[in-house]
Amino acid sequence: MKCAVLCNGPSRVDFQSRDGYTYVIGCNIPWFDDVDATVVLDEAVVDMWYKEPDLIKVPAYFSRHAWAWTDVGHRREFFRPRLIEMVSVLPEYDSSGHVAVTCMIKKGFTEIDVWGCDSWFDQTIVSYTHDYVKNLNPDDSKRHVVGWRNRWKAIMEGYPDVTINFKRAK
Repeated sequence: MKCAVLCNGPSRVDFQSRDGYTYVIGCNIPWFDDVDATVVLDEAVVDMWYKEPDLIKVPAYFSRHAWAWTDVGHRREFFRPRLIEMVSVLPEYDSSGHVAVTCMIKKGFTEIDVWGCDSWFDQTIVSYTHDYVKNLNPDDSKRHVVGWRNRWKAIMEGYPDVTINFKRAK
């Protein structure tokens, strides 16, 4: 089974079609219209989604922290029908892309293409999510990028029977 994980880096535009994929999962606010689900880790994304209900039109995997935030201001009933499940997130260097890949592995996918993960190729964690959510302050330092890359390597080493391909046109 093959799926696509759509991260939010600049190269995300290289993903053109869900053809060949059984399942497509976004990260935060999916930019591609035809996704099956998304991953929400941050309070700021929860806030944006609640203010703009049409911003995310698919169900979501919520971090425990983000899910707890849905109860602030009694918003839980808005989010309850959108919950697929709550997921654990490591305290450091676990992005929505990492969590999405882990969720897909647990669903039984054995080939995963990761699109829009520019930190795998370049020294950056630039994300289109920041166009929507201004108060997310990423640490674009070398240490953070190395931490993300090490997390990817740990996932690949932990699941040697799963093929994870980082994709971009360049």
